[in-house]
Amino acid sequence: MKFRAIMIDTGPMREFTNIVSTISKLSKECVLRLADDQLYFIVSDDNSGPGPPILWCEIPHATFFSEYQMVGFDDDHKDIYLGFSSANLARSLITLKTAKSLKMKLTKKQCPCLTLDIETPSSTSQQTRHVTHDIPVTVIPRKLWSDFHEPKIPQPDISIELPPLKQLRTTIDRMKTMSSEVVIRASAEGRLTLQINTDMAKVSTRFKDLRVEAFQGPIDHSDSETESQINEDLSRICHCRVDTKKLSMFLSADQISHNRTVCSIVHKKLVILCLQTEENVKLQCFISGIVF
Repeated sequence: MKFRAIMIDTGPMREFTNIVSTISKLSKECVLRLADDQLYFIVSDDNSGPGPPILWCEIPHATFFSEYQMVGFDDDHKDIYLGFSSANLARSLITLKTAKSLKMKLTKKQCPCLTLDIETPSSTSQQTRHVTHDIPVTVIPRKLWSDFHEPKIPQPDISIELPPLKQLRTTIDRMKTMSSEVVIRASAEGRLTLQINTDMAKVSTRFKDLRVEAFQGPIDHSDSETESQINEDLSRICHCRVDTKKLSMFLSADQISHNRTVCSIVHKKLVILCLQTEENVKLQCFISGIVF
């Protein structure tokens, strides 16, 4: 197996740093899948054991790297899967926002490593300096690759474009201090409601006039706790109760330059959050619903 890639543009280096930083906030451990055309960052739930990923991020190498070379196991298994500490990678990339170049390669030292060679300008002379980081990785055997395939999800009942993530993050961070759970409610008319219930109060924040990309309704609310505003048709509303902390962690992705973020809901079962950038990076987060 061989891997070598070079990044020389300031914008992609800054975006790459922000992506890795966001992923490190979601999970301590991460899997990097290296393929011919893309890199994939994959995160599984720390507490659930082997299972579908909760985060799936795909990065087209052509828009980030000026050079990209890799050789997999063999002709039938061309990819490379590496497990590593996401925090280690995020810390190593701190200087990348002001760097001149980044070289990444797979090396064999005392153990397999993802080696980063970062060239940074010197503040005292015209010369540059090179900082090298060796990040220990685990080469994942082929028999476990199926644990890290893109999740197969049911058809969402609704997909709605989210308001600005910074605005959402401020709201959720306040709600997080009051409740561990939040109900996300979306209507076919373009309304999004975030609601928490506590012993002392019920708090809701509503956003309206949002773009609805798809609606599969009508929705069955025969056993639902959904509340509606006056004259709202319940059959055109779906909701899901999720962990407030997990939602808040995804919203830290507001530091990534993006052009759209979509929330898809499988009624009462699953929330899929998808952030997309102009560079065709796609970051998806899958948050399972809390069912009583």
